[in-house]
Amino acid sequence: MIRNVLLTACLCLGSIPLAHAVDLPTKIGILDWQQLLSKAPQAESAGKRLEKEFQAPKEKLDNKQKEFLAKRDKMQRNKDVMSAQDRAKHEKELAKMEQDLRRMDEELRTDYTTRHREEMDAFIAVVREVVEKFSEEEKFDVVLSQEATLYVSTRVDITEKVLERLEKEAKNNKGDKKDKKSTE
Repeated sequence: MIRNVLLTACLCLGSIPLAHAVDLPTKIGILDWQQLLSKAPQAESAGKRLEKEFQAPKEKLDNKQKEFLAKRDKMQRNKDVMSAQDRAKHEKELAKMEQDLRRMDEELRTDYTTRHREEMDAFIAVVREVVEKFSEEEKFDVVLSQEATLYVSTRVDITEKVLERLEKEAKNNKGDKKDKKSTE
């Protein structure tokens, strides 16, 4: 990662003397992705969609875990009075339940990770589009991630301006959805 940061810095700094040689100032902007993730309405709505989508499967898994724990506790309490055959049967049943729980948990985690990645990809695409439009309008030559820099002056931090545009776009998209619903 450090190599990527240094390479990016060298490429950006390498272009500065060239720009000054032809009297073109280089305009650099810095973007704080963490702030965008925590404040952008698109990121918030993606989180809510994921929460809603995975609420039922998570509850199902939680209920299965409670059922497993209740059966295991009951067997622990009654194992001294059970016949060896009943105990073996219950142990086998508990082992199968535990295996099923692990499989369900792994599937849920995999599905969540996949959906989270999809939502993040969509969010990043929206941010890139907004940053590109903003950069073209404001005549930025380079926009870097804050994570790729060692120091950032507030003068070059464009995060708040991009965040404002994301909020504006989110409001416009809500209006578009309402218009579509009213025409249907």
